[in-house]
Amino acid sequence: MASTSRSETTRRQLCLAAETLVAQSGIGVATLRAVAIAAGQKNTAAVSYHFGSVEELLRAVIDMRLRDTEAERARMIRESGPSLEDADAFTAWRCMMRPYFLLDDEQTPHAHIRFMMHMSAAGLLSDPFHARIPRPRAPRIAAPLERLHAALAWLPPQLGRARIALAGAMMWNAVALFDKHGFGEEQPALEMETLLTDVEKLVRLVLSAPV
Repeated sequence: MASTSRSETTRRQLCLAAETLVAQSGIGVATLRAVAIAAGQKNTAAVSYHFGSVEELLRAVIDMRLRDTEAERARMIRESGPSLEDADAFTAWRCMMRPYFLLDDEQTPHAHIRFMMHMSAAGLLSDPFHARIPRPRAPRIAAPLERLHAALAWLPPQLGRARIALAGAMMWNAVALFDKHGFGEEQPALEMETLLTDVEKLVRLVLSAPV
């Protein structure tokens, strides 16, 4: 049992190190050696031992954060009403995405947001919003995903996926600018919740706009 616990701790340390490296400098720097060193591992082959390859490690980062957001997502789903079946596209999207922006990142603020931006830019996310991909360790995300696709069924499939991707990119970029103080020193202090609420108003318009 203790050995399993140590192994899980090491895997999480490696995932966090990879997430931070990618968030700060891009996917190209996340080599097997660089991740192991960043995670404080004396054995630079640790990533190969636990994950097999950098690609599998990056997938593990996504799975880790899916699990980390499960509790908050479950709470939001409960508070959205008796059932998601009648929810609009925005409500489903919000239940799916907002928990990521509330993560208490252990190392770098909103590292996962910038990690996902780099993954998306590199074309490594395939279709992260595909409703039929099995996610056994994060079952709560399936309901808002399925409802989101159903609520956007009136759109051509490619356009629906494009709107979902655009909505996510708007939030990712707003948070990235927030973390880099990119709004300019002349701007008054802005709380993260204020930013998220404001951008969500735009997301609602993107998801509901007529063709």
